[in-house]
Amino acid sequence: MNAQDKSGFFPAVHQIGYAVRDLDAALRHYQHLTGPAAPVNRFEVVLDRSNGYRYLGEEAACRLDIATIAAPHMDFEFIQVLEGDHPARDYLARHGDGINHLGLYLNELGPLKDQILGNGGRIINEGSFEIGAGRRGVFAYMQVAPSVYPLYELLQM
Repeated sequence: MNAQDKSGFFPAVHQIGYAVRDLDAALRHYQHLTGPAAPVNRFEVVLDRSNGYRYLGEEAACRLDIATIAAPHMDFEFIQVLEGDHPARDYLARHGDGINHLGLYLNELGPLKDQILGNGGRIINEGSFEIGAGRRGVFAYMQVAPSVYPLYELLQM
């Protein structure tokens, strides 16, 4: 996938990311809407120096309880911050539970990241994560303009 589609705008959104205070309650609510057949993948993540985690330009750490639900043409991600620095924590403090990011799945993260930075955007957090079988993915949460939500999570897997 290219950083931009032919219209010159961002590529298609493939993920809606929710910041939630109570992951169990959020899952009960959304499973009620999507039906019990929707499989939930739940896992805990630690982001820190070992995976190059940076928050607002500084080395940082956080521990997250995450659940994903895959639906046709869209993934839903729910993030509860257990501790540390993460944009979901900031979003919850300002707005309460809600959509804090849209995920863009990219073959290469750099071009779109550079485009957003070149147009006055900024990196909120970034790092890498284990995909499996020794493979790593990288991510960057980008804010396209000051105080604008949702953020865009650029994901290269």
